[in-house]
Amino acid sequence: MKVIQQLQRIGRRVSRRADFWQRGLADLVFPPICLACDQALPDTKLSRERIYVCRACLNSMEVYADPVCGLCGVPVPSIEQPSTAMEHASSGKQPAASDAEGCPRCRRSKLRFDATIALGHYTGPLREFVLRMKKGHGDALSQSLGRYLWHVRGESLAALAVDVVAPIPLHWRRRFAHGTNSATLLAEVLSGKLKRPFAEGLLKRTRFTHPQFDLPPTRRWENVRNVFSVRAGHHLRRAHVLLVDDVLTTGATCSEAARALLAAGAARVSVAVLARAYGEMRSLSTS
Repeated sequence: MKVIQQLQRIGRRVSRRADFWQRGLADLVFPPICLACDQALPDTKLSRERIYVCRACLNSMEVYADPVCGLCGVPVPSIEQPSTAMEHASSGKQPAASDAEGCPRCRRSKLRFDATIALGHYTGPLREFVLRMKKGHGDALSQSLGRYLWHVRGESLAALAVDVVAPIPLHWRRRFAHGTNSATLLAEVLSGKLKRPFAEGLLKRTRFTHPQFDLPPTRRWENVRNVFSVRAGHHLRRAHVLLVDDVLTTGATCSEAARALLAAGAARVSVAVLARAYGEMRSLSTS
């Protein structure tokens, strides 16, 4: 298994280098186009950062403005005027986290991670982008939006001071069906930006589970109970792990992954996601 993983990593490095040269040569002949709407991209800071999504499509997403909850990542009530909030969202200002213990929505929840950083709300164009990312032909979009997540939230992500970056893994059957894992691509981008190790094989799924989106919020926790384990040979040694996924809803999946990481020796677990949906949090009074 380790030999296979090493060969996969080598293959990805070769593929990235080939993609770099191919993209460079192609850009000399054809201007890059938006991966969302196919419009030609002007030479801007975003395109130079290899964010191949036009400003109009990026502005169409519901990007969170401050304040947001530092624990679960959702916006919290503010006296800020709507016009000011829109200005903050369009400018890319970093959201200000609320109380580290969580907001009224999640303060009594069973979330096992310590912080959440999300780009925006899982609705409208951002939702459509995430759904496209889950298919094999959406890999370039995953990488571009991973870079945009860093572009907007890089300061907050760097402030976490994580030691290692790991994606939420897919079961091999689902990965085979999808042809990709968008969480892996997002995590790889953030790992490079943070200059921290990319631990793709850190976590594994111990069994096949029903898709979370098909289940009501209360059943999602049971669906993923004890579904993750840390692979042999990984020594976390009180590390701070950044878990990366495309969407966070109830927090059930990331909580179970965090449980496995903490049991294996991690000191802290933070979460980075592209989109945040508002699902039901589990109360401390439930098992």
